[in-house]
Amino acid sequence: KEGFKMAQKLILPINKLRITAGYKNANYRKEFGYTHYGCDFTDQARADKKVWGSGKGTVSHAGWSNSGGNVVIVVYPDCLLTDGTVRSLVIRYYHLDSIKVKVGQSVSKDTVLGYYGNTGASSGAHLHIEIDTDTKYPNYTPQISKDNGVLKRGVDSTINPTLALYVKTTAPDNQSVKNSGYDTV
Repeated sequence: KEGFKMAQKLILPINKLRITAGYKNANYRKEFGYTHYGCDFTDQARADKKVWGSGKGTVSHAGWSNSGGNVVIVVYPDCLLTDGTVRSLVIRYYHLDSIKVKVGQSVSKDTVLGYYGNTGASSGAHLHIEIDTDTKYPNYTPQISKDNGVLKRGVDSTINPTLALYVKTTAPDNQSVKNSGYDTV
C-alpha cells in the first residue's frame, strides 16, 4: 500500500536479561510503599551492564534526575504491541551509571544508550524502564511526586512492558530472560 509503514518490534534493552521487579506489582507496593510503574532489570551474570536501544527511535531527553539518576528517554514510532495494535511509544531508562547518547540522536537496537548503575533513588545497580503511550510529553512520569530534573510529574499512561517488548533470540542479540524469583516480579 502507498504510504504504509512497517511496524517495528521493540526488543529487550539488556540481552541476557534478569527481571528483579515487575510492573505495578502488589508486593512491590507493599514493600516500598508506592506503585512501580515500570520493570527493573539486571543482566543475568551481573557483568555486562550495557543498555541497548530497543528499536529505531530518537532520544528526546538525556540527563539527571534526583529520583531516576542518569536518565535517557527515547521515542519509538510505529511499535507493534503483542495484541496486534501499532502505537508510538516512549521508553524511559533510569539509574544509568553513564549516558552514551545525546538529545536528538537517532538510535537503533545496535546503539548503546548507556550502562545501568545505581544512580538516583536506587538501592543497587539495575535498570528501571517505563513504557509510555504519551509521546507528546515523553519525560512526564507517574513514578515521581514532584518535578525532578529531567523528569516531570505526570499522569499514568504507562503500559506493561510485556505488551511492547519482544525477546530477539537470534544472532547477534541472542536474547534470553530469567526471573530473579523475587516476590516483586
